[in-house]
Amino acid sequence: MAKKIVEGLWDCPYCGQKGIGGLVKSCPNCAHPQDAGTKFYLGEKKDYLDEEKAKDYGKGADWTCAFCGSMNRYGNANCVNCGAQREDSSGDYFENRRKEQAAQAPPPKPPQPQKRKKKRWPLILAILAVIAVIFFVTRPKDKATTVVDKTWQRAVDVEVYTTVQEEDWSVPDGGRITDSRRAIRTYEQVLDHYEEEEYEVPYDVLDGYDTYTDYEDNGDGTFTEVEHEVPRYRTEYRTEYRTVPVYRQDPIYDTLYTYDIEKWLHSRTDRAGGSCYEPRSESVRSGDWSVEAEPYWPDTRLGGNEREGAREEEYILYFTDDKGKTYSARVTEDVWNRYKRDQGVEIEVQGSRVLSIDGVKIS
Repeated sequence: MAKKIVEGLWDCPYCGQKGIGGLVKSCPNCAHPQDAGTKFYLGEKKDYLDEEKAKDYGKGADWTCAFCGSMNRYGNANCVNCGAQREDSSGDYFENRRKEQAAQAPPPKPPQPQKRKKKRWPLILAILAVIAVIFFVTRPKDKATTVVDKTWQRAVDVEVYTTVQEEDWSVPDGGRITDSRRAIRTYEQVLDHYEEEEYEVPYDVLDGYDTYTDYEDNGDGTFTEVEHEVPRYRTEYRTEYRTVPVYRQDPIYDTLYTYDIEKWLHSRTDRAGGSCYEPRSESVRSGDWSVEAEPYWPDTRLGGNEREGAREEEYILYFTDDKGKTYSARVTEDVWNRYKRDQGVEIEVQGSRVLSIDGVKIS
């Protein structure tokens, strides 16, 4: 099949005439010939050469006369403008385009002097200022205060020795079996058999070709129409088989015992608490304590099958500064006994937390 040749166009750079036929070697308006700056392009409407005429094109690019700069057909041995021989000239249309692109390429950038780094001192100083403010606000401070109240609380857990019923796979010492039965304790995965399993395997099948048309610049005022075919595929599936294991869950039986056993269990918590003084302000204390000057442990009044368990105790001192702000501190009984109401105390605080009392750290 003969190649389809399309005539291109060019613009005269001297008089501005545009859309001149690529086979017209001189501008019809100013008669200036095609030269090294001539560039061919395709118009919106494709003007195909007939088969006979197309035979003379697409064989090679036009060459540039080194003496007068005119463009000449590939087959011309001499310049049509000045008669110079082709063998004395080496450049052609495509060589002209390469030189033009090289000339239009931006020159390499000279090495740039290194930019001086912006001083970061203002930012660093701002950060340090924020840190300083935070430190000033949250740093520990010494406060001259007065003891305004002191409260205490003690608690005793009471346990009862009683019979409970439990279940387990074994019986502990002291347990009395009341029942036993076979029960599933766990399961074991066991290979049962193999079976064939279907599964789908995708694969590509040629579905045809998609065609698109492109135009190659011949460098002689024409373009060759080229059709490209791109294979198109579709995905299909085929059924295949594989052998897979099938497992079953077999129960594992064991003896489950029901038994009675005696254990100490938490029964209740007996509490006692109070304050050494009548409250002066409703905001000082968190609880409504009675006045009990000396802490004591609650009377648990144990029954025949009861005993005392864990004990807990808490001692709190309350302080007020000259601005009326109240602080509280949980202390040991020894420290708690050391202070009386209206006694002046130097405390170290961080926010609302008391760190030390009269120079002694508290936990």
